[in-house]
Amino acid sequence: MLKSLSIFIILMGLISCSTYKIAERHLNNKMRKAGMHLQFDEVKTGAKIEFWDSADSTKPTLLLVHGFGASTKYQWYKQVKLLTRKYRVIAPNLNYFGRTVPDSTKYSVAGQVETLEALLDHLKVDTCVLMGVSYGGLVSAEFANQTDRTITEMVLFDTPTKFADSSDTEKVKDYFEAPSIEELFVPTEPEGLNKLLFLATGKERNIPARFLEEFHKQSYAYNLEDKRNLITTLFNDMEEFRKREYNFDMPILLIWGEEDKVVPLETGTKLAAYFGENAKLKTVKGSAHMPNMTHMRDFNTHIEIFLGITK
Repeated sequence: MLKSLSIFIILMGLISCSTYKIAERHLNNKMRKAGMHLQFDEVKTGAKIEFWDSADSTKPTLLLVHGFGASTKYQWYKQVKLLTRKYRVIAPNLNYFGRTVPDSTKYSVAGQVETLEALLDHLKVDTCVLMGVSYGGLVSAEFANQTDRTITEMVLFDTPTKFADSSDTEKVKDYFEAPSIEELFVPTEPEGLNKLLFLATGKERNIPARFLEEFHKQSYAYNLEDKRNLITTLFNDMEEFRKREYNFDMPILLIWGEEDKVVPLETGTKLAAYFGENAKLKTVKGSAHMPNMTHMRDFNTHIEIFLGITK
């Protein structure tokens, strides 16, 4: 009996590990087929930054800024093939994602901006297009507001920026039945990833924990407290972002999931009105918080038209 149980436990562990490795191999292949190469460089500030780079310096640069969740490739693998047709695409892992480690403890959005600045200095990029999702959209807006570089166009989607408040946080926590916002975005146990998938896709999931264990271990458990500190710091600083004034003159595309329960469409409408006539808002019907993942065709069409990417 005990021997059979031990064998079963070992098999479940192997299944979890195998599932994770298959996903990793699949996504790495997707990135490489799009011409992306994984780099891990120490920059002048001392930060160690992991990033994917198509490294084609004959093309204009596009910087992809991911949100909370897994590493950058999990969030952008459905866009890179399209984007590399026109751009040199750089997709970094932000502080405490993947293998990226800042030069000092940095849990703020400002710390993420510093890391992006250090990376672009390292790569000698002075001009770029910016694209950011959710938390990465806020980081992108803050980057564009502070940098001396030229931002030619900006794409933001499902991002809180200056129109989120504490009541929204409570609504999100209650809707997804989470004990805290930190537990929702950075779950302690593997089964908590089901709520993250629900949050991103709008569809409830009940994947057995044994299939999620290795993914949780490799993407969350190894620096759980660091990621939670990012979330805590973000929400502590929301009042500061609500007061922020942006004065962008570049063309801006806002894309929103029609059914987003994290950052509702109403926020996108307010943001479009705030940015003014240089901003366009496009909604993706039936989509929740991550339309780039769940409604790739519609999302990519909006990107293709806005950025003038030819077939």
